[in-house]
Amino acid sequence: MKLTNALKKELATVCGVKADATDAEFTKAAGESFVNGKLTPERYAELTKDTASDEANEFAARMDRIADGLAKLTECMTKEIKQPEKKEVKTPETKEVKTEKEIKPSNISRLIADIGRSGLDAKNVDIRVKEAAEQYSTTKSAMMYPATTKSGRPHPLAGQLVHDFATDGHAIDEPSQLDKAVNGAYCKLLCATAQRGGSRTFGYQSLNDHDKSLLHHAMENMDWSGKTDAASDDLGPADIKHRRLSPHEQKALIDDAVSGGLEAAPIVFDDQVISAPLLYGELYPLVNTTPIPRGRRVEGVAVSQVTGSWGGVDATAITLFNTASYVSAFDTTIFRWQGAIQIGLDFLSDSPINFGQIVTNQYGNALLHDLDDVIATGNGTTKPEGVMNKATATSVAWGGTTSIGNYESLLFGVAKEEIAPNMVSSAVFCGTYTSYQRAKAIPVGATDARRLFGEGGMGTGGYRNYTLMDSGFKINSSMANTQLFYAVLGRYRMYRREGLTMKSSTEGDTLLRNNELLMLGMARYGGQLERGACAAITTTAPA
Repeated sequence: MKLTNALKKELATVCGVKADATDAEFTKAAGESFVNGKLTPERYAELTKDTASDEANEFAARMDRIADGLAKLTECMTKEIKQPEKKEVKTPETKEVKTEKEIKPSNISRLIADIGRSGLDAKNVDIRVKEAAEQYSTTKSAMMYPATTKSGRPHPLAGQLVHDFATDGHAIDEPSQLDKAVNGAYCKLLCATAQRGGSRTFGYQSLNDHDKSLLHHAMENMDWSGKTDAASDDLGPADIKHRRLSPHEQKALIDDAVSGGLEAAPIVFDDQVISAPLLYGELYPLVNTTPIPRGRRVEGVAVSQVTGSWGGVDATAITLFNTASYVSAFDTTIFRWQGAIQIGLDFLSDSPINFGQIVTNQYGNALLHDLDDVIATGNGTTKPEGVMNKATATSVAWGGTTSIGNYESLLFGVAKEEIAPNMVSSAVFCGTYTSYQRAKAIPVGATDARRLFGEGGMGTGGYRNYTLMDSGFKINSSMANTQLFYAVLGRYRMYRREGLTMKSSTEGDTLLRNNELLMLGMARYGGQLERGACAAITTTAPA
């Protein structure tokens, strides 16, 4: 008798055989069960069936069926995907050999073949690595003048759109993340060039792949400004004017031994530098700035006002206007400005965005300081002519005292017709911080210590609103305490040569020991007041 675990379990339940009984005891109990009918032959066959073996056989059978099915499917797919052999067919007329057209794979075959390939046909698959420029946002927003300057004084154009060239120029946007990154890569090229003896070829090779990709993007897709001949003088044309670089110029930018070099900078760098003086200047945002593409001297003309008369009668000739001094020359010389910036070489390891922002801000701050100074006190010989040196400006004698009458003489020293409605905001006083303090300290009377122009707070007449007699009061440190002026700065003509020239160096004992890089930013400006009647000045204020 075949004893299985299932049979023993059944006998233990039905006949009360102990689980640990011997096989003889289980056999005896089974025989008695057959006799008394407790165990039928059918039940016995079921309990003695070899379940494990049968399940194994069934599993093997199923696997065999699956294997056969896969073999047939593979054979079918192979026949469909396999390129058909080319069959030569001879036509009876010409005896020429023709080739049958290739059979296109079926849709099923194409889907199977395109698994892992984005569902595209193999011939159309184009794998492209994203450029570094695509990692940065190109979103820009309109740049607005801030409420105050960097020194904390109210900005004369607070809340207005920033324009590059006064009211006639294009609006400047806030730099995008891509603009900052390109500036960083461009500045790193200059730094690397300086560290390698002035060779841009080796400087370019030292850049990492990320910076190289940004530089390539700027050279191929962005506008530049500057000139192609590093040896040309001021008379040479700035022949790269708001345009993309040609292939020849792109090569010259990274290899200055090809054609004499390329002195150019991305327009985004130019715009960001200009925006720093525009945003935070005291005087420069108020003047009329005009771009010029070339030359070192602007030859303009000034035209006086024609006159007429009353009382004409018939048969009497009209008196002719004397044109002897009607047209006069208005020539302006363009001067070179150079700003020097020292930057730690550790900045080279910073991200391109941060590095570009640092250089832009430093360059802009240096330019801002000097532009405000020349507008106020430029000598007209080595730099643009300032208001204080305009020979035909109205001169007012103060006699070494500060009084409301002296300030009124400056204010009314400029005729009302010079202050057109669009020029009101640019008509301002200008002097030192000490001069402003003295003006605000004028008492109401000899025995009344209250301040004539108000005191305290930022409101009208307050100390920190930097206004006087309904006009702004601008501070300039290049002026002496004895110097003050009231002028319509919208009548000050500032000419700006387009294009920035950047040079850099790490040579010299000081730079090497301090681990610093010297960057030079060169620009060209010229300027002067259109007419002396636009300003009233004094050089006899208290020292």
